[in-house]
Order: sequence, then C-alpha cells, then structure tokens
Amino acid sequence: MTWRKNTVKTALIVTSLIVVAVVCRILSHLSSIPLVADKALNVVRTLVYFGLFAGWGVSLRRRVVQVQVRKLLSIVVVLILVWLTLRAVKYYFFTDETVIRYLWYAYYVPMMFIPAIALLVALSIGKNEGYRLPHFAFLLLLPPLIISALTLTNDLHQFVFRFPQSAAVWSEKDYSYGPGYALALILGVSSGGAALIMMFAKSRLPRNNPALWLPIVPFALAAGHAVLYALRFAPAMAIGWDLAAFECLAFAFFLESCIASGLIQSNTRYEDAFRALEGLSIRITDADYAVRYSTGDNESVPVDVLLRAESAPVEYKPGKIVHNLPIRGGRAVWTEDVSALALLHEKLATAKQELTERNEFLIYQYREEEEHRTVEEQNRLYDLLQSKTQNQIDAIRELIKDYDAAKTSSQKRRALARIVVLATFVKRRRDLALLSESGTVVEESTLRSALAESYKALSLLGIKGAFAVTIDSLKADEAAEAYDFFEAVAETATEAINYLNVHIYPETGRLVVSATLSGPADLKRLSSLYPSLFAKADEDGTHLRLTLEGGGV
Repeated sequence: MTWRKNTVKTALIVTSLIVVAVVCRILSHLSSIPLVADKALNVVRTLVYFGLFAGWGVSLRRRVVQVQVRKLLSIVVVLILVWLTLRAVKYYFFTDETVIRYLWYAYYVPMMFIPAIALLVALSIGKNEGYRLPHFAFLLLLPPLIISALTLTNDLHQFVFRFPQSAAVWSEKDYSYGPGYALALILGVSSGGAALIMMFAKSRLPRNNPALWLPIVPFALAAGHAVLYALRFAPAMAIGWDLAAFECLAFAFFLESCIASGLIQSNTRYEDAFRALEGLSIRITDADYAVRYSTGDNESVPVDVLLRAESAPVEYKPGKIVHNLPIRGGRAVWTEDVSALALLHEKLATAKQELTERNEFLIYQYREEEEHRTVEEQNRLYDLLQSKTQNQIDAIRELIKDYDAAKTSSQKRRALARIVVLATFVKRRRDLALLSESGTVVEESTLRSALAESYKALSLLGIKGAFAVTIDSLKADEAAEAYDFFEAVAETATEAINYLNVHIYPETGRLVVSATLSGPADLKRLSSLYPSLFAKADEDGTHLRLTLEGGGV
C-alpha cells in the first residue's frame, strides 16, 4: 500500500540521518581528528538534528487533525529546537564557565515543559476538532515552571545541583545532585507516564492491537535513561555527552509512535481508509482528474461528465448522479446511487395521487351528506313551524273563503282583520320556534314586541287592552308557551270581548300568565289545551291564570 511504502521510506531516511549524526559524533571524538574537522562534524550533526525536528514539526501540522493538539505538539517541537540551540551555543560559541553553566541550567526549561505539554496533549485527545482546554488545566504547567525557576537560580541556593565549596569555578564537570534534581526527575517521568496512561484510557482501539503498545518502548528508553543517568550508571553516562539529542529523539519517537498507533488522531492512511469503505464510489483526483485515492467500489466516469459536474451534479445514468467539488490540490468526485430514492419517489407520487383522489371523493361525499343534512334540517324546521301554526293557517284559509263570500264591506273588513290577527301570530310564533330550537335565552323585549304587534292587529277588531312583561329574560320556549296561551285566549274570545289585559311574571320559580277579558271565553276549549288553567268569572269579566313550568333565567 502507498501509505506503508511512504512510512517505510520516511523511516529509512530518518534512520539514515540519525546514523549520520551518530557517526559525526564518534568521529569528532577521535583524538587524531583535526580541530577544523571536529568543528565541521559537530556543525553537520547539529544541522542534521535541526532538519529532522523541523521537518517533523512541519509534518505534524499537516497530519494532526485536532487544532489544540496540533498547537501543543508544535510547542513541543519549538522546545526541542530551543534545547538543541542551547546545546549548540554552549559547546560552540562560549568558553566562559559561568555562561556555560547557565546554558546548562537552561536545558531544564524544555526538559521540564515537554512532558507537561504531553500531558496537556493527552487531556485534549478525544475531543472535537475545535476543542479548547479549560484554563485550570494549564495549572499543570506550574510545577515545571517552579522547577525551571529553581534550576536557573541554582547558584543562589544549590537546591538542584551542588558544587564543592572549595572549587574556584563551579562547573558541570564536578557536581552532585540536590533534592531539586530528584523532584525534576520524578516530575518529568510521572508527567510522561500519566500522559501515556491517559492516552491508553481514552483510546477506543482494540487492546489486542500490537501497534497500540508501541509508544511504551520510546517512553521506557527516555525514562530509563534519565533515571540511570541520574544514578551515574556507566552506559547511560557514555551517551550523556549527547544527552539533549538522545532525550529529544526519544520523546519525539514517543509522540510519533502515539500518532502511528492511533492514540493521537491524525489524517494519514487515506488509501487504507478509502479502501475500507464499502458501498460508496468516491475518488480524490488532481486538477487533471488523475486518480490519487479511490474506494473499492469506484466506477469509471467519463471526463466530459466530470467537467459538466463541476457546476452542478449531473445524472449520467438512470439513477446515478455524479458530484464534483473542488478541494485543495484537486477534486473530490463521488457517485450517488439514487435509484432506490427514485423508486421510492415514484411510489410516493402514486400514493399521493391515490390519496388526492380519495380526499376529493371524501370531500364530495361530505358535501353531499352536508347538503342532505341541510335539506333534512330545513324540512324538519318547516314541519316544526307548520305544526306550531297549522291551526291558524287552516283558519286563515277559511277566513279567505268568508271574505270572498261576504256581501257587505263591514263583513269583508271583519274577515280581513281576523286574518291579520292570525297572520301576525303565525309570523311571531315562527320566530319564537326558531329561537327555541337553538336553546336561546331571550330578553323580555322579544316577547313584548310580539305582544305589541298582536295587540295592534287586535285593535282592527275593536279589541283594546294592555300587557305587561315583568321578567328580565326567559327561555325562548317559555316565551313561546306564554305567547301560545295569549293567542288561544284571543282566538276563543274574539267575538265576545272588547278588551283583553295580559300580565306575564315569575312566581316561586315558575312563569305565570294572567289574562282578564271583558266577556266570556271558550273555557272548555282552553281547559282541554291547558289542564292546569285557573278560570274565574265575575261582573268585571273573566279572569284566567296559567302557571307554566319555567320561571325565566
């Protein structure tokens, strides 16, 4: 695979450069080598290390996805380059022991901060691409800051390094370790170990993957060398002259192995990732549409189709749509199979048509039923109104016959007047019937208006009188019953009275209709219509009193 070939190639180049640097170091320590050659070999060795770590830093910025992890690793690279710079300046540019000593102290600034920053890297792993560490997390930088400050001010307290009091000049050639050095060693090893443990804990990779355990090797080398060097172990001291290069390489290999094993996410291994995709047809091409990466299910698309797809997706086969988007350095091309969607769309369109037709049928059916119910309701109301006023309508027909048969004008006027009285009742009674159907509560003015119109019609027959309605409001059916009783009294006594007084009022929860006539009434007929009717006749006329069930509202 291309990724593995590139990895092997890079590893060979890095190994070769490290070998060159080691050979330069060995040759520079030969006693027979000239001074100029020694300086030249040391410069070459320094440039090799600078090139290696600078190139590694550039590759990190291209490979690491998470922004904060990328920034933190860049800081690690800068600290390594600072460390190597201090080392080069110390050996090549100064001979004063005091300056050399402080440059040696300065080694411990990057030495302390690199493991601490690795711990911040571990805290950032597993977060989203734009994640930022909370401010309190940077308190982890406080211990290395304190150790660095103690080391740089060691001449004042000798807490980290101790020098013989008898020495004329303090030098790294004659010293012992103080408690501060033990703290520095513990802090560096524990920070790196905590970072590694946290990366393992956050990793979702299978534990049986051998590559997952790869970072342990460089970490163990770096930590073991630091401990053995502090214990003055001879083999460790043998490479101590190049301590900076060794620790930098070990820590760089540690972080790089974390990336290679997947503990630190990166955007490498494109080819393997693309081949692992199934059921997709994706290609990454250069600007000339030469394929660089492709999925296993990739299908060939003509270049002319790809060119047309640059402006908008193109359907080049039934159910196949080509998408073409620009990316840095080339194009991303993928084919979308929409045949299933097209089939689903067709089914949905058919279902929509069926639902539309069914909906139209239901609307038609509803309208037909609504019209049928409307006609039924109209017929019912018509029958209701007819039943309430049928007797008056029949009486009007007979009066029309009487009018036609009348011989004198007075007879005609009398017939017309009675027709007006009955027609007025029919009109007003139908209004009350419609109000009764809706259960409406009516004001007393409604009943008063009906009575007033009826009294106006009765005046054509020479019948006078007065009426009173002393209830604020009542149900429409109660008003209709009261008006029915008034009409029945008026009809049975029309020929024998010249006045009719009516009073409608509530009494103990019931509605009472009281009527007084100037003459006799057909009490037999009224009693048959209203069994609860109370009637009394005296020299003042006939007194009628009907108690209805309702009493208003």
